Amino acid sequence: MKISVSKLGFPPSLLWGYVGVLIFMMGDGLEAAWISPYLIDHGLTLQQATYVTTCYGVTIAIASWFSGVLVEMFGPRKVMLTGTVIYIIGQILFISWALSSEHYFLMIITYNVRGFGYPLFAYAFLVWITYRSPQHKLGTAVGWFWFVFVAGMYVFGAYYSSIAIKVLGYIGTLWTALIWVIIGALGSVTKLI
Repeated sequence: MKISVSKLGFPPSLLWGYVGVLIFMMGDGLEAAWISPYLIDHGLTLQQATYVTTCYGVTIAIASWFSGVLVEMFGPRKVMLTGTVIYIIGQILFISWALSSEHYFLMIITYNVRGFGYPLFAYAFLVWITYRSPQHKLGTAVGWFWFVFVAGMYVFGAYYSSIAIKVLGYIGTLWTALIWVIIGALGSVTKLI
């Protein structure tokens, strides 16, 4: 039985965008379940680890708002690419500089840089969905966005992480996030029409 992409409720031209968001968010979310305990095990207090993730959440909220504004100014593709570059820079600095030195303030700064990147990527695509989807299919198309977003971040990312940590360790697993993020970004941005 062959199912048409358009029957699933979103424009066929956005298929690779959805796949890209799923893969990108898998990379972004792979540490979500264990980063706080990891930081505590490596010298931070519970309050400090909580502050790192709270600041991250505030940054995500701010970047989420900016994603819509920036899409209106520069278009979805440029904002998605910019978000990817910001995420990559933040991730590299977070792992190689902040975590390796176990420096609390560097962790806050670099994790927040990383946190500014993913909303620009993901939510710029959400705006793109609203531009491309017919009004009568918009609810379904947005529902698919949230499906791939959450499945990538909290299902596939967490599951992958549970396997990768055993093989690569925590830091090695964090480095692989870059692979997933780059694949997701390139797969979506280069395939979107």
